[in-house]
This record gives sequence, C-alpha cells and structure tokens, in this order.
Amino acid sequence: MNIEVQCCGVVILLLLWYFSLRQKALGLEAEKLFRLTMAVTSFCVVMDIMSIAAINYRQQISGFWLACICKTYIVSLIWVGYFGLIYASTDFRGTWAERRKKNKIYTVIVLTGTVLIYVLPIRYFLEGDVVYTYGPACTATYIFALLFVLVTLYKVGVKGKEMNPKRRRAIVIWMLIWIIAAVTQFLNANLLLVGFASVLGMVILFFELENPEANLDRETGAYNAHALGEYTKLLYEKQEVFSAILLALNDAVSVGNDESAMQTDITLRSIVRYVEKIKDVKVFKTLERELVLLVKDEKRMREVYQEVKAHMEEFGGEKKRGEASKICPYYVLLPDSSMLRGVEELFQMLRHFRVEKRENPEENSIVLDEKKIGHYKEREDTEALIRAAMEEDRIEVFYQPIFSTKEGRFVSAEALVRIRERDGNIIPPGRFIPIAEKNGLISQIGEIVFDKTCAFIKKNNLRADYGIEYVESNLSVRQCEEPRLAETYIGIMEKYGLEPSCINLEITESTSIQTRNNLLKNMEALIIYGVSFSLDDFGSGASNLNYIIDMPVSIVKFDRDMSQAYFDNQKAKFVMEASMHMIHDMKLEIVSEGVETKEQMEAISALGIEYIQGYYFSKPLSGEEFLSFVKKANQRRL
Repeated sequence: MNIEVQCCGVVILLLLWYFSLRQKALGLEAEKLFRLTMAVTSFCVVMDIMSIAAINYRQQISGFWLACICKTYIVSLIWVGYFGLIYASTDFRGTWAERRKKNKIYTVIVLTGTVLIYVLPIRYFLEGDVVYTYGPACTATYIFALLFVLVTLYKVGVKGKEMNPKRRRAIVIWMLIWIIAAVTQFLNANLLLVGFASVLGMVILFFELENPEANLDRETGAYNAHALGEYTKLLYEKQEVFSAILLALNDAVSVGNDESAMQTDITLRSIVRYVEKIKDVKVFKTLERELVLLVKDEKRMREVYQEVKAHMEEFGGEKKRGEASKICPYYVLLPDSSMLRGVEELFQMLRHFRVEKRENPEENSIVLDEKKIGHYKEREDTEALIRAAMEEDRIEVFYQPIFSTKEGRFVSAEALVRIRERDGNIIPPGRFIPIAEKNGLISQIGEIVFDKTCAFIKKNNLRADYGIEYVESNLSVRQCEEPRLAETYIGIMEKYGLEPSCINLEITESTSIQTRNNLLKNMEALIIYGVSFSLDDFGSGASNLNYIIDMPVSIVKFDRDMSQAYFDNQKAKFVMEASMHMIHDMKLEIVSEGVETKEQMEAISALGIEYIQGYYFSKPLSGEEFLSFVKKANQRRL
C-alpha cells in the first residue's frame, strides 16, 4: 500500500504527543486548541491509512463500510482546517465570549460540510500502488477545507497587527503548506500529501508556539511570567474568580552577591517543589524573582498560605543553623480577583503592594480587602488624571495674596497649583499632590507651575501695575533632589526676561543628606542669580530651628496650625512668640499663614510679624480674579 508518507506522519505525531504530554499543561485556550487540533490531525492521518487499506481490501468489506471509512477520512480534513481557524483566532482582539460567538458560525459551516460530504457520492481508484478517492464528496472536501484555510489567511492578513509576529508567521507557513499540498494532490491524485501537510503544520506550531517548556521557568520549574499573564488574562475573560498569593523574599536574600542569588534560587526551588505537591495550586515565577500562587477561592487561599508559611518557617529554621543570611518571606494575599478590573490592574496592584510591604516590613503579610484596593484604585485613577491634565494643559496656577503689615497693602502672593477637570471643576490639591509627590510627577508639575507663574508675572507687569513685588513658588522635596534644578529655573526666568527678585522659592525640610546637599548647591546658584528663599510650614512638626540655621532663607512661614494654635493654646502662644523673636534676631522676616478672622489679623499684626496670609483676606484666586482683587484692595488702602 502507498502509505509510507502517512506512516512517517504517525511517527512524527507520536513524538509530538510524547514531548507535549511529558510537561504539565497550564490550561491556556491556545494550548487546549492546539492539542485538539493535533488530536484531529492524528485521527486524520490514521483514517488516511485506514481508507487506503479499505480501498485495497474493498472486496473483503461492504460498500457501506468502505464509504464510511473513506468519507470519515476526508471529513477529518475539513475539521483540521476548522480547528486551524479556531486556533488562529485566539490571537485576535476580543474577549473569550466574543470569540466563542464567532466560532459558532464556523461550527455551523463545518457541520454543514460534514453532512454534505456524507450525503454526496464518492468513488475509488486503485491501480498498483496508486490509490485515491474522487467524486462529488471529495470536491466538497476541497471546497470546505480551502474555505477554512483562506479565511484563516485572510484574518491573519487583516488582523495581523493584533498578533504576535512569531505566531502570525507560523500560522501563515502552516496554511501555505496545506494549500500547496492540496493543490498538488488535486492535480495529481496519486500523491497523498494533505494529511502529511497537516502533520508538518503541527510540527511548526509545536516548536514555534506550543512547546510546553516555553511556559516554564528553567531555574525553578514553575510557570514563568509570560504564562502568568496569559493564564490570568484568560481567567478574567471567562469571568472566573480566583485567589492569589504573592510570595517574595527579603532584599538581603533576593539581591546582592552571587552567593545570595544562589540562596534565592535554592529557596525558590524548594518552595516550588513543595507547592506543586499541593492540590489545585498553580505556581508562577515573576520577573522580580517572586512567586505567585493561584487557587480557586479564598478558603483554599488561606489553607495554602498556612501550609506554605509553615514550610517556609521550617526551611528558614534549617538555614539559620548553617547560613549567615536570614530568609524573611513576605506575602500579599488577594482573596477575590473580581475586586480588580483586569489582568493589567492585577499586576500593577501586586507590584504596588509588594513595594508597600517592603517599605513597611514590621509584618510579613498583607491581605487585600475592598478598602485597600479602593485606595489603590483611587491612587491609580488620580495618577492617570494628573498625567492627562499635564498632556492637555489643564494644570492651572491660583494665587493667594499676602498682606504686608508694615505697608498696609498686598505686596506678594503665593502661587498654588490646581488641576481643572474636563468638566470645568477644580480638583482639590489635597487629592493629587500627595500622589504626585510619591510617584515623582510633582517635579514636572512644579516646573509647569513655575513656568506659568513667570509667564503671568511678565504678562501683567505685577510690580509696576499692581504693586506685587514678588511671587512665592513652592519647591517639592523631589525637585530639591535634582542637581540641575537651578539651571532649569534660571533658564525659565531668562525665557521670560524676569528680574530674579520677582521670585521667591519656598522650600520644606528634607531629612535626606543627599537632598540637602543638592538643595544647598541649587540655592547658592539661585541666590547668586538674585532669587530669594522662604522656609515653608515652620511649626508643622517637620521644620526645626537647625534647619533655619542651615538654610540661606530670608523668610520663615509659620504653618497654619501654628498660627491657629497661638489663639487656642497658651503653651503654643509662648512657643510662637519665642520663635518669632529668635527669627527676627536673625534678621529674617515672617509670614503667618492661615489667618481667618479680623481679630486674628489684628493680633498677629500687633506682634510685629511682617506678612499675613489667609482666608481673612482671600482664598486662592485664579489669575484674573487675583489681578482684580489686588487692584481694588491696594487702591482702596492707598
């Protein structure tokens, strides 16, 4: 019989099954569909051999069974094409449910083709070693199989940008081999190549795309970070709720010298081997050399957590007797994946709380509840809002006037940042400034505010037309860390041609030695250029007298709480008066913030404090409102 090619295909398929099944399956959609396609291809090759045998021995079997065997073979060909299209569709954009809906259409087509092939007549040819089938049933097979192949190629061509280039190339090669084999067999029926072409397609897909080892981390045997992303993406698409445990090691073990890295690998391998023995747990290794354990629900999560924790304590105890380094695992537990909006938020959230855990190592575990995740989501949403506001130029500067008790008029103002939402509402600074300070965006915001402030001073000629001698602009601690701060700010002032005396920069205390050193260098350069400095928030608990001594400031600003406490607490009154005298003795001036009533204004003024700022005079105003307010107020007082 002419079955040499088919027998080679069977051998190849057996090898593929061996290599595929010897590794644990993750359960991805593409992985399942590949194995289904390989199963159908295996069936197709076996039925090809059986159909050749049936034709060779057709005198020994009935015509009915001969037709059934031969038609089953050619039907299996269109099912190979069907599963090829379904497999390729896993890479196209859309949810799992959307793909299933589209796949129902393809299922109707393949079932229609199956019924049609079984109904149509089939004929047989046998002459020596040459054996094949032909007739209407075979023609229908070519039509339906080619239809699936062409649809696959069309979708890959149209939606190719949505696919991984490697996957796109492998699927296209597979389909082209199929077309070449089908055309060759159609023109020369004695060359039975279509079944073997399907086998070659399986070889290409296996080694290029579906080798199970591609999803494994070689160091530990756990699934890798790519597998974690694909698997959790599928779970979210299917809306299957799961629970997760992030297990990380302390920095002393995770990073450092080669010995420490080796210790980390030994520890992770031990955990993976242990966890793999626990039922219903999938363990993944992240790019940060940490482990993520996925289980079906919260109850199982807590059980697995206790088991792993006990194992780690035992493992760590053994190491303490022979190792200098101490293994200190910490855990982030997610009881319910539905609290998050998808796989991207899952990874961002785990990364966020991993960092938070390292910054607060007093406890070795944290359980994520609705409140914690709600705060996290609010933080992420606010960060996105900040970035959008910067891109769309919705960062605005408001100005709060500062009153001079000596001159009896407004002589300066503090520039304060605001973000305007797309609907026109103003976002309170207390909502976005702490987040901007934490993620580093405050430096960009500060530079934007300073640029807009300089433009505002230049445009409106504040000193000559409004009597505003200078405007205070805040510097964040992050900005103070930047070595080129002075160069950047001088460049902005020169861009607008400003007199440097029009600017006063407010600083707050920083405990970082490096920050203080960079700040002092920047301050020196800016003071030489002509800019003055204020120490902000004196009395808030962060500032102290040594900082006034160290920093070359000309103005000290009493915090609102300190100003208010002067009227409510006798001890605070003594502290404020003593601080005022000491600051004046150093030839520095004072701004008292947070003054809200006439009585407070008169009392602060009587103390001899030079400047007063607060809601008694005005809340922070937009640029136009500030100009109008100062013009009227100063004219009235003059």
